[in-house]
Amino acid sequence: MNTRDVIGMVDFHTTPSLSPLTDHRPLGSTSFLGRYALCDFALSNLCNSGISQFGLLVKDHVRSVQKHLGGMTAWVHNTKTGNMRVLFNEHALSTPERNTDLNNIKANDWWLYEGNADYILIVPAHIICSIDYRPILEKHIADKERITVIATKVEDATKEYGGQDILSLDRLGYVEDVRPNDGTISGPALCSMDMVIINRSALAELVHQYLPKNPNLDLRGLLYRVAISGGTNRVKCHVYEGYSRCFNSFQNYMKYSFEFSERSVFDSLFRPDWPIYTKTHDTPPAIYGETASVSNSVISNGATVEGTVINSIICRKVKVAKGAVVRNSIIFSNSKIAEGAVVENAVVDKQTIITRNHQVKGKEDDPVFVEQGSII
Repeated sequence: MNTRDVIGMVDFHTTPSLSPLTDHRPLGSTSFLGRYALCDFALSNLCNSGISQFGLLVKDHVRSVQKHLGGMTAWVHNTKTGNMRVLFNEHALSTPERNTDLNNIKANDWWLYEGNADYILIVPAHIICSIDYRPILEKHIADKERITVIATKVEDATKEYGGQDILSLDRLGYVEDVRPNDGTISGPALCSMDMVIINRSALAELVHQYLPKNPNLDLRGLLYRVAISGGTNRVKCHVYEGYSRCFNSFQNYMKYSFEFSERSVFDSLFRPDWPIYTKTHDTPPAIYGETASVSNSVISNGATVEGTVINSIICRKVKVAKGAVVRNSIIFSNSKIAEGAVVENAVVDKQTIITRNHQVKGKEDDPVFVEQGSII
């Protein structure tokens, strides 16, 4: 298989809103582990799979996406062999209900016409994993499939992959039923990862067939209609068995961030043979003062710690002053925790100041969020 025959798309439309965390940014460009944005994992999987032509289907907050991507050369260096595009549907600004991924693809179909790829791989920005798409693409092509979706098995659908689709397969591995994971289905389930391989000709036919009659239709809705209608456009399912996490709530954002303190979880995602790329910053190493006490935490470059940090994630250029305590919290970049301040079970957004001796405390099952630029 020649990966030049494949165009990748990172779909920001399917990412859930985790208000207030995503009030000013899409979830895909939200900070993760003090260094990455969530979309970095989707982009890195495409690059590591040899796919060098890809676009980002952006629904809103374009500024945040472009700010993280910078010059857009972190993933594609040679414009003669690959390219990266930010795809935005300006026409949907006046009709938000039509601001869907399908309409975005249609509005930017010029990009598809410029290339010669026969296959389109659409992946989400809110699900992280380390997945090699090459063997899945090869099987899709060898079996002459038109549509292949990727799903994963979960132990309890009420706790994982909420908001995704639950799939039922026939004996040949084709999707025969689709139900929303709305929290009412407990126990094991096969959940869609919103990863789709679709032949370019099939996508064009389906968009032409369904979108004029259903102008608010999105990709999930399209696949649902195709899966249950039968016919020539059957939907094959590939079951992914590796580590993955679906960020579908503010609480899960906290939970999944902190679980990387476990070495086995860390090694499941960050593999020596599968680098995760991101935008780099010219920042010095972290500085630890004589009074610093740090345990079970992630401290990013450029941070200065003179106080106590426990079970927390400290992003770039954060300052934790002498006598300050940060526990079970995530502190976004350029924030300051002053002397004697206590932050516990909280997410503190960028450029925030927690003043001297002030306390910000949430609960483990109900963390508090401090908005960007606040002074408390």
